[in-house]
Amino acid sequence: MKKKLLLSLMLTTAVVGYTTAQEVITTVPAQAVVSTTTETGQQTVAVVPAQVDLIKTPTMCAFTPVSHWSFGIKGGGNYFRVAPGATSRSDQFHFIVGGTLEYTINPLVGIGLEYMYNTYDHDYQLNATQRGQMEGRTHDAVIYGSVNLTNLLIPYRTAFWSKMNIYGDAGVGVGFYQFKLSNAAGNLIVDSRDSGDGVPETPMAKLGLNLEYNLGKVVSVGGEVQYRYYDRANLGGYSMSKGNSDALTATIGLRFKLGGTGSKQHARNISMCEYYPQPAPVIIEKIVRDNTVETLNRLNALEAKNDSLNAELRRMNNALDSLSRNEVSGGTVNASFQDIEFEFGSEKLTRESYPALDQIAISLKDRSAKVRLSVAGYTDYVGTDEYNQALSVRRANSVRAYLLTQHVPASRITIIGYGEKDPIATNNTSEGRQKNRRVEFQITK
Repeated sequence: MKKKLLLSLMLTTAVVGYTTAQEVITTVPAQAVVSTTTETGQQTVAVVPAQVDLIKTPTMCAFTPVSHWSFGIKGGGNYFRVAPGATSRSDQFHFIVGGTLEYTINPLVGIGLEYMYNTYDHDYQLNATQRGQMEGRTHDAVIYGSVNLTNLLIPYRTAFWSKMNIYGDAGVGVGFYQFKLSNAAGNLIVDSRDSGDGVPETPMAKLGLNLEYNLGKVVSVGGEVQYRYYDRANLGGYSMSKGNSDALTATIGLRFKLGGTGSKQHARNISMCEYYPQPAPVIIEKIVRDNTVETLNRLNALEAKNDSLNAELRRMNNALDSLSRNEVSGGTVNASFQDIEFEFGSEKLTRESYPALDQIAISLKDRSAKVRLSVAGYTDYVGTDEYNQALSVRRANSVRAYLLTQHVPASRITIIGYGEKDPIATNNTSEGRQKNRRVEFQITK
């Protein structure tokens, strides 16, 4: 019979643990019951309480809905190598302009189409007596792939890196080129358009490195350097003595991200953690045998506490939505959670505070671009006024530090300490003093 009881306990543990792991806001079951029959035929019932241990993941990101399309415009200069070469090095730099249309598959990779207009006009000298002018240009159309190196190397980005992206680009395409050579007197020597087959073309390829800084949800500014290779040696009318024509380019430009409004973010604006969200911290239920009234009371109290937390979270989220729609009088939302507590005489958060803070972090990150959070710390009355004032500031800062680990932007959080002011319960009992060791939140737009 002992073996049967042990097997029943193991099965109950597996079922409870699996069910709990599926929930983002976890709930604690009131009780588990194991029924056994003794050798004499008498049936007994053992109440099995839940011993709760919190298993935290390293990070937690809420899923962010995204848009994918964007387009960019850019301009700058190039350094082009063609034959005949320029008479001076400064004559090899020319103005370029272009644009891109991209579909960003996810925060790591994207594909796009690029158009660039390159010029390479310059004066040339072939020998001591032969000089002239060359007019040249290419119209390049390239299909490319893009990799976000920032998201590849820093998957959990905060502060400055939440707005900065570094991309590596590579692609292939076709360059449609034209050139015209004239002598020093201005007489035409050769014109590629007179060859009879229209505008000649050449296969080409590019490699690029692009830095972008997000000015907002829909606009970013960036700078890019590229190497462009053309599978022709005669883009200037003469064949290169060694190799084919190529160019280095440097541009600056703006990118406009389509559809990144409301609750959506563009895929170029977020981290991999937000696109592929990590699981929320889960509660693992450990089953032990116990049949005392105290166990039932403890489980009922945990269930009531969990219901209170869920209700307060729903109230705060509804108020935040109203705040974003300018429906809140005074533009301020106040929230207080009894589940955020500290050890006596310390700024150290109790383990039971983590689930509430994790869910608060999710709500704030979803609206991080719209709201600001003020964290107010409080103490009980034990200790001097000066000590309690300093302790309340440290407690508020502990909450701020925890929210930062959950990737709530630091620029959106401020702290303040009120010491032992404004108690919400009596300081004459240990339960009341524990309630007074708390934090409260004030959220504004």
